[in-house]
Amino acid sequence: MTDEEVVILKNRKINDKYFSLSFKSGKLARGIEPGQFLNVQIEAGADPFLRRPFSYYRVKGDVVEILYEILGHGTGILSRKPAGSTLRVLGPLGKPFTSALKKKAKRVLVAGGIGVPPLVFLAERYGADYFLVGAKSRAEVLPSKELSKVKGKILYATNDGSYGTKGFVTVLLEKIFQEFNPAELFVQTCGPKPMMQAVMDLAHRYEVRGEASIDEGMACGVGACLGCMVETDVGLVPSCTEGPVFGFHRIKQSLVEG
Repeated sequence: MTDEEVVILKNRKINDKYFSLSFKSGKLARGIEPGQFLNVQIEAGADPFLRRPFSYYRVKGDVVEILYEILGHGTGILSRKPAGSTLRVLGPLGKPFTSALKKKAKRVLVAGGIGVPPLVFLAERYGADYFLVGAKSRAEVLPSKELSKVKGKILYATNDGSYGTKGFVTVLLEKIFQEFNPAELFVQTCGPKPMMQAVMDLAHRYEVRGEASIDEGMACGVGACLGCMVETDVGLVPSCTEGPVFGFHRIKQSLVEG
């Protein structure tokens, strides 16, 4: 793990939802696995005070790329930073997705919103039988060139039906569960909590194994602040160090409040 100042190479808007930012760092790029993340100090001062966690999107040599959307004050500032400006970055952090599956297992990835980047990374590096992407509308769907190196069948679902299947991404997932032997499937999901909860509920009903990446309000990224606690089979643990990836069987809490 290293904490260093990096220089932004590119920071560009790629569609109505996402921005892509890249920088060069040998230490932050070395030995990275999909599902790990970085904690970024956006400004040197106290505004914003807390660092922001971002999943690794791609790593090519010493160049690291993250994909993000504007969710508040901090990411709004980040989106306006030009190439040549600097960031303070801590990483690599967290435990990754499972990369090696059993010989006959079919990998099914289910992504939505901010959960798309680490699963693109996973699909590009290790491949997937199915890559399911959920979005509210076509405007939120990544440009096709961003998924051109994904190894697997890509299927889309949008809430309004403007692209792919109309409805939630679990509509696509259930069709796969019905088509194949559940014992041969392995689901990996990342995205909005209601989506991941629905994916886990469906997987439980069909007795399908899998894992989810849970981002519980990370601040320090190293397990010190205890702000990202997740209730698991061994009690409460910090998501930033014991996760963010957890097996479905380990998660003992509802991801949706209420």
